[in-house]
Amino acid sequence: MTPPARSPDWRDEAASGLLLRHLEIARPAGPILLMGSVQSDVRKALEGMGCEVVWWTRRAFGGRRATPWPPMGPFNLVALRLPRAKDELDMSLHGAAGSLAPGGGVLVYGAKDEGIGSVPRRLEPLFDRIEAVEVGGHCRVFRGRLREAGARPRVGLHAWRTTIRIEHGPLVRDWVSFPGIFAHGHLDPGTRLLLDALPNPPEEAGILDYGCGSGVVGAMMKELYPQVRLEFLDVDSVALEAVRENLPGARPLLVDGLPPPGREGLFAIVSNPPFHRGKAEEPEMVLELIRGAPALLEPGGGLVFVSQKRLRVEATLKRCFRRVSVRAEGKGFRIWEGWVPR
Repeated sequence: MTPPARSPDWRDEAASGLLLRHLEIARPAGPILLMGSVQSDVRKALEGMGCEVVWWTRRAFGGRRATPWPPMGPFNLVALRLPRAKDELDMSLHGAAGSLAPGGGVLVYGAKDEGIGSVPRRLEPLFDRIEAVEVGGHCRVFRGRLREAGARPRVGLHAWRTTIRIEHGPLVRDWVSFPGIFAHGHLDPGTRLLLDALPNPPEEAGILDYGCGSGVVGAMMKELYPQVRLEFLDVDSVALEAVRENLPGARPLLVDGLPPPGREGLFAIVSNPPFHRGKAEEPEMVLELIRGAPALLEPGGGLVFVSQKRLRVEATLKRCFRRVSVRAEGKGFRIWEGWVPR
């Protein structure tokens, strides 16, 4: 049974504590690569042991430096925080294997309800001597050693590039994506609903695709209204690599949250906004978008976004915008709009 969540971060805290318990006994020799959404306590503890530590993440949470692929090393040990998506886990394990010195090891840590139990079979293509080295607090830590022969990691982000065919209204084209991007390999229902309910901007209007993923929403805006000025914002550096491929010349912004005020005003922010950080639901992320959007909009501008019907956003919208309405509705989703005065 899952324990009561004392905070949305309980999985990170419990899994990181278990990892540290193992490392304090194992006393690994550096250099060590930390991969993913890592608690800062882990890095500090390792540095306190005298280890040389490098921290890599693809997502710029908290303003952290983020890049699409981990450094090549070589590292003696990689500690990987379990990603949410299985395809991202596979890609991360190949990135870890490509960065390890011969005979190096990997530790993968996470919670049971995140799918940590599936890790051993995911490790098998590249690692041997796989075992659970720590169990507790509804979390586990698995260890594997890089295979001496037969391990051929797919190194580099573009080794994981996939292409699908998108056919939705006037948007008909091949589309590039990578593991771990939201709705990787398909067009999700919420985005489909939003694509059919986009605002009609004036010529050369500024549009921000917030939480853009691979850029589908912004691409539809450009297809419908070729003269708009588009920016694509996401916390995931890998998502922005997909945007660059799908929309050459796009203006990507690697930011956690909204960009700071004081820039040129926007006519509209369009979004299928993030609702999860890892396994945990965080409705506050959507509410922060609503509260921050008016400062970025020009007079008469608006926020148009999709949300799950169960998410309570109307009261916050009405506090922040003069005119609020449901622009469209579908199974499980609503398209909300809020407009500031002219």
